[in-house]
Amino acid sequence: MDGLLLEGLPGLPPQLRFHHGERRALVVGDAGSARRLADLIAQLEEPPPGVVVKAGGRVRLVPAEGGLLPHLTILGNIVHGHTVTHRVTRRAAEDVSRLAAVECGLGDVLERFPHETTAGRRRVAGVARALRGGPAVIVLEDAPGLPTWGSLLQFGSNGELAGPVLLLITTDSNRTAGFVHAE
Repeated sequence: MDGLLLEGLPGLPPQLRFHHGERRALVVGDAGSARRLADLIAQLEEPPPGVVVKAGGRVRLVPAEGGLLPHLTILGNIVHGHTVTHRVTRRAAEDVSRLAAVECGLGDVLERFPHETTAGRRRVAGVARALRGGPAVIVLEDAPGLPTWGSLLQFGSNGELAGPVLLLITTDSNRTAGFVHAE
């Protein structure tokens, strides 16, 4: 299976296929539906009868605020994502994570704690952390009042973003710049 397959989800087309490297957006009616959909795709919740969710590898969820651990620095959060999924030494994880963070534009905030950075930087750090897990799919939760994902992610200059399916789940079609609407 290449990417992600969704079938039988209420309020969406009967079947949706997403392939590696695609940036797609799903616009749903309310925040509760968006959260449930993100949990289903991230396999945090069992699909109801008749619903199929199949991914061609790991699925990582990036919460709207970035999902960072407050007691770790930005680099510590990214390293944590790497050591947990790859079982490598701390030093090796730090080296790889530092390079990835710089590629994501976070080189100047690596030693700061999440509360010492902007909401946008926390969101990008959440993506950098998710990338360390080698995912096939990254689910991006959205929330009003935060910078849009399309304005934050450096699609052209960050080669790692070209690998997984990037799936934005939002309630506002005006927040989908940089992503193709799933039809």
